[in-house]
Amino acid sequence: MRIEQLSFESIDWTNFILNDAKSNIFSSPEMNQAFNISNGSEVFPLFAIEKEEIVAAVFPVLVKIKTPFPNRFTNRMILYSSPVYLRNQLGILGLQMLFNEIKRIAKRKALFVEIRNSESFPVEDCLDLVKGFKYVPYQNYILDLKKGEDNIWKSFGPRTRNGLRQIEKRELIAREIYDNELNSVVSLLESLYLRKNIPFIDKSIFFNAYSILKPKNYIRVLVIELNSQIIAARITLNYNRTIFDWYAASDFRYNSYLPNDVSEWNSIKWGCSNNYEIYDFGGGAIKGQEYGPAKFKEKFKGELVEYGRYRYVINKPVFLIGSKLYDFRVSKK
Repeated sequence: MRIEQLSFESIDWTNFILNDAKSNIFSSPEMNQAFNISNGSEVFPLFAIEKEEIVAAVFPVLVKIKTPFPNRFTNRMILYSSPVYLRNQLGILGLQMLFNEIKRIAKRKALFVEIRNSESFPVEDCLDLVKGFKYVPYQNYILDLKKGEDNIWKSFGPRTRNGLRQIEKRELIAREIYDNELNSVVSLLESLYLRKNIPFIDKSIFFNAYSILKPKNYIRVLVIELNSQIIAARITLNYNRTIFDWYAASDFRYNSYLPNDVSEWNSIKWGCSNNYEIYDFGGGAIKGQEYGPAKFKEKFKGELVEYGRYRYVINKPVFLIGSKLYDFRVSKK
């Protein structure tokens, strides 16, 4: 068995991913290409191959967040989805080789490795894969779109339904963006992160993702408009029967209009109408912690799941310093 990095044009890559019902956009060659040509990120799409057949694949992204601190305090290697692998001994063996390769690369480039699971991983017969990783009980909401729009609507609480009904009377317009409006959407996102004093990924990723994914309908950028002004936006990534709620923001001056509720419900309805099966809310909170965005997502009645995250720290003393510096920055609101 050998490890290879395949090109973004590889048909074998595409076919292997699409044959796995639980794979998502972050495993796709298109999304990996978008990351790779963007500032502040570098991808390492790794495949375990046995007799010319792919048996396992992982898609770590080296994320370089701009801060005043040295790169070794901030660079992290993120797997934005669970590994994709054959559910047999060959697949597990391939994953073991791939995890060893990730650690080898990360030792030279990153502070830590983090797996952000998109499904239950690992299963009981391959727990050794995450030996040395720390488990974080991170939760998420997953909505079954196969229920249909009417049944999903009926599952909402009275307050949520009444709020959405009132919105219809406020002359808000929900529509997909024109190509020349993407900069306005990114500025809205950037302003949100600036207000919260949280480091923001390099905005080039949004322009590159839009350029590469839009022709294949893998991305949808929705805006909420009031009196010809964009007051909110939501970006979803749509691939392999799954809608991933990627980024959203609103102009806080118009929060009383509940524009985020409008964009979320519109995205859910669109998914039902276009035969998607899963709406992934893109993350919630660590179990037991209060987190505003998680409370917002809860009211749309997705299933609460705990797929968790796994973190492998390369250098613990440096990680401790880096974490304290990050916490200090975020706390200075």
